[in-house]
Amino acid sequence: MQTELINSVLRLVQLLFVLLSTALIGNVIATNQDAAPSATAAVNFSMFVCVLSWITALYSFTAHFIPVIAIPLAALVLDAAATLFTFIGSVVLSAKLTAVNCGNWGDDKLSDWIAFGSGNDEKRCREIQASIVFMWFLFGAFAGTLFFTYREFRRGSGSIGGPSMSQIGV
Repeated sequence: MQTELINSVLRLVQLLFVLLSTALIGNVIATNQDAAPSATAAVNFSMFVCVLSWITALYSFTAHFIPVIAIPLAALVLDAAATLFTFIGSVVLSAKLTAVNCGNWGDDKLSDWIAFGSGNDEKRCREIQASIVFMWFLFGAFAGTLFFTYREFRRGSGSIGGPSMSQIGV
C-alpha cells in the first residue's frame, strides 16, 4: 500500500515537472530569433523529450488509476524510454549551457552558445537553466517510477502466457 502511494505521488510530480519543463522550453523556442543551429537542435531535442514525457506521464497516470487500460509491458517501455531520454536531454542542455552566471557570462562565449539567439539573452539563459533543473527532477521521478514499474512487471503481471504455478490446482 505504501508503494502505491509513493508511485501515485511520483506520477503527480512527473506531471508537474513535465508541465514546467514544457512551458520553459516552449518559451525558449517561441523567442528564437537568431539562434545558432546547434543551439536550436538542443532546444528542439529538449522539446521532443518533453513530448515523450507527456505521453508517458499521462498514460502511466491514467493506467495507474484505471487498471483496465494498463499494459505492463507498455508501461515498462514508456517509463524506460522517458527515463533514458530525460537523462540524455538533461545532459545535452547542461553541456550546451555550461556552468554560467546568466547575469554576467563575460566575453568567452562563442557566437553559437545556446543562450544567444533571442531579444533578451539573459532571460533565455535563465529559462534554459530552470528547464535543466526541472528536467533533472523529472529524470529522478521517472527513475523512481521505472523502479516500481519494473518491480510490478517482474512480480508477474507482465508475463504473457498461461497461468502461474500458484494458479494451477492439483
